[in-house]
Amino acid sequence: MTKFLMVCVLVVAAAFLPATHVRAQQTAQEVSPFVLAERFGEASAKERTFFLFSTSVAKYILRHDGTGEATSRAGLRKSIYLKVGAGERIERVFSLEYEGDLLLLYQAGETGYVARMNQRSRKVRTVTIDPAFAPPTIKDRHLVFSDGSVVSL
Repeated sequence: MTKFLMVCVLVVAAAFLPATHVRAQQTAQEVSPFVLAERFGEASAKERTFFLFSTSVAKYILRHDGTGEATSRAGLRKSIYLKVGAGERIERVFSLEYEGDLLLLYQAGETGYVARMNQRSRKVRTVTIDPAFAPPTIKDRHLVFSDGSVVSL
């Protein structure tokens, strides 16, 4: 009887093991592809803070006030400007290269932003989001945040 019970437990465990593996794969696929930019400088209101990140097109440095610079692989430098409210400072930045464009998620004061920038022309489109965002996943050309909000790309 004990052997029969052990065999039943093993059969049931084997049946649930693939389902658990599929759920683990789905969870792994839902991890955000955004990368946290490297931060340099103090977080105080009087000190400058810089964020560094790169893509296949350029290396970027972004200052706390939204002013930045893109240095191409050929060494050409171009200025970039991100939307930041009056008196606000960028506190964190996430980046992702998507369809040749640069996607940026950043928090400036009490406001969160999603910016999509054409890396060649440097034209930026910005959408305001909740400042307490966690990096979203991408599904069907949309950013899907953990709070359920969706931003179209």
